[in-house]
Amino acid sequence: MRKLLVQLRRRLADRRGRRVVLLSHCLLDQNVRYLGGAEAAGGVPDVVDRYLAEGTGIHQLPCPERHAWGGVEKRGMLLAFGAAGTPRAPAVRLLSNAFLRWTRLVYDHLARRATREVRAYRRAGVEVVGFVGVADSPSCGVHSTLDLRGAIEAVGRCPLEQLDPRTLNRDVVAAHTRAGEGMFTAALRRRLRDAGVEVPFAEHRPALPDELPAPGARET
Repeated sequence: MRKLLVQLRRRLADRRGRRVVLLSHCLLDQNVRYLGGAEAAGGVPDVVDRYLAEGTGIHQLPCPERHAWGGVEKRGMLLAFGAAGTPRAPAVRLLSNAFLRWTRLVYDHLARRATREVRAYRRAGVEVVGFVGVADSPSCGVHSTLDLRGAIEAVGRCPLEQLDPRTLNRDVVAAHTRAGEGMFTAALRRRLRDAGVEVPFAEHRPALPDELPAPGARET
């Protein structure tokens, strides 16, 4: 079988570059970013265009938060918004530990699946040039991540009538960012290491909170 495959690769040679990069899902689809956190209408051109221009294929990883937290808008997180001082507050506190355990289970499953995909690329002679995560993400951060417990408590303290993208990104995201890896990044690194596969890790830093559009503003 190996001899046949080598022969077919030679006879059916085409323009493929045999290089691929693993991108966090939201770098290609900003629709899955948390509400108030999208920096672009679709994908992030600075990241996507760079790899396409150099002839590197792009493998879009699944959005771990979409899988673990209730779809595109992370409906499993909505209960926490404005919960402080309301009858919802005890339920949010009670469910937080189970929420984090469930998140880790889902992320490990996705990391195992991504590792199988990396190994499949390598068996096909394709170089996996790296993984690009997203700075400050509780899931896909590489050098910086979010204190998720602190962020959940912070969104509970945000009055809904005063909430806007700048407030959310300043008082919740920026205020609870810390050095370290996101939970999916850590699971992926661990699974790759267990499989004996080395892949460089890097991260994209999204637009800063004060660079995001003002409430109601339209991108041009």
